[in-house]
Amino acid sequence: MGEDVGGVRPNAASGAAVSVAAVRRERDSGRWARGFGCLGSVVVFKACDEDNKGYLSREDFKVAVVTLFGYKPSKIEANSVMSSINPNTSGILLGEFLNIVRKKKEAQLYRNEIRHIFTAFDRHYRGYLTLEDFQKAFKRVAPKLPERIILEVFRYYQ
Repeated sequence: MGEDVGGVRPNAASGAAVSVAAVRRERDSGRWARGFGCLGSVVVFKACDEDNKGYLSREDFKVAVVTLFGYKPSKIEANSVMSSINPNTSGILLGEFLNIVRKKKEAQLYRNEIRHIFTAFDRHYRGYLTLEDFQKAFKRVAPKLPERIILEVFRYYQ
């Protein structure tokens, strides 16, 4: 499973085959693989490694990030990634790429979790929490927490 079969790669999720050309078309449209797990990352890696070199060049990596995360990485981010790879290779190998993607997805999930919690406490959808919002939120999640502590925390983050 996952091997090339006459220019077609089997899709483990559905059992159907996906042509490399179709993956590249979807990749180029920017709709492909957002929200997919490791399998989606492998498919994106293979699609972005157009010459079947076995690694992603700097430009291939940028296309892969756009495909998976929907944004073009900055020069600083690309430089950071390229400087962190094994100097004996010409680019980012699949294992290194999967590790990079895993870390980026973990960071993205953390930011989404924080945004979700904040939104739950921002009852009036103002984009900020008043002292009253803050107090009500803490009363729900930590009812025995002294009011003094809640005020101190609010003032600290104000």
